[in-house]
Amino acid sequence: MSERTQRRKLAAGSISTRRRFLRIAGAGTAVSLAGCLTEEGPGVDAGEDWEPSESIRYIVPYDEGGGTDVYARGIVEPLTDAMGQDIQIDNVPGGGGLNGFGDLYGSQPDGHTISGSAVPLEVTPQLLEDPGFDQRDLEGLGIIGRSTWCLVVNEEYQGEVETFDDVREKHNSGEWDSIGIQEPGSPQDIMTLLAKHEPEYADEYDWQWENRVQYTGTGPIAEAVTSGEVPCGIGTDAGTRPNVDSGGVYPVCTFFSEGTDVYPDIPSVTDEGYPDMDFVAGVNRGLYAPPDTPESVIDELSGRIEEATQDQQYEEWSEETGNPIFFEGPDAANAAIDDAFEEFEDLEIVSLIEEHS
Repeated sequence: MSERTQRRKLAAGSISTRRRFLRIAGAGTAVSLAGCLTEEGPGVDAGEDWEPSESIRYIVPYDEGGGTDVYARGIVEPLTDAMGQDIQIDNVPGGGGLNGFGDLYGSQPDGHTISGSAVPLEVTPQLLEDPGFDQRDLEGLGIIGRSTWCLVVNEEYQGEVETFDDVREKHNSGEWDSIGIQEPGSPQDIMTLLAKHEPEYADEYDWQWENRVQYTGTGPIAEAVTSGEVPCGIGTDAGTRPNVDSGGVYPVCTFFSEGTDVYPDIPSVTDEGYPDMDFVAGVNRGLYAPPDTPESVIDELSGRIEEATQDQQYEEWSEETGNPIFFEGPDAANAAIDDAFEEFEDLEIVSLIEEHS
């Protein structure tokens, strides 16, 4: 068991109140990632520099086309160059991201399997039902970007529906009866429940949606809105951008108060006078390795991921798509998960979901 896991379990009963989006640059405590099976873990000799010796499997715990998938495919070429090995992207959707995380959890901690993430998207599913593992035991490699949750609408309504106020009126009047979101416990699930049922938010939002149609990720949501299966849906800016670019949907607003670089011209809900939901309205694009991955492997993987984020190909991708890129190291990735659990437990998000979902 890693020292990080031991410290997390000792601190599990100490939860502080924080209402903020997970801004974790420089956050977190010093972490020791020493392996449990040997000094340097299985398959790694102490004192030797680690090098990838075969292709690397990059798990995306969501469908193709979602934001986590978009970031993976954006960095795959520069990451291949940095690793000196092929990168094989493997979409493992389902369970609110936990199917992919469970796959990573059971993989060999030898540096040849990593996973993307969309923290805090994966947190509530674990709080709702024990998946048989704890994602807080995963070893952070770094954070390579962030996304925000945006409301997109079928292009049939362009010129008629241009703000969150307009979307709210469509639902409240009964003209629309549905909205596309992800599974119970997802940020979209939480935001829509807050806006209808939690007095602190509902008194201002008064968003009387009738039905929430649930999908496995932003990609399927964007496709459902494009096809007219639902008139609108909530997805990440990164994940909805391909559908916006190809036509069929357009963005109306973001739920993150500071806006989005992907759609710089759309307002946030706070711009329209609604309370902010920043603690759940943003997504950290993290990368993780299996539990007990040796420290030498973590350091080498993290360094090569940082190298990839500085590659001109990745910078050009960022400029073309509007998706922000940067690098924050293993401590930041670990803190993103740990902080999200503390935040959601403190706000009793599970009780809200169980009462109204």
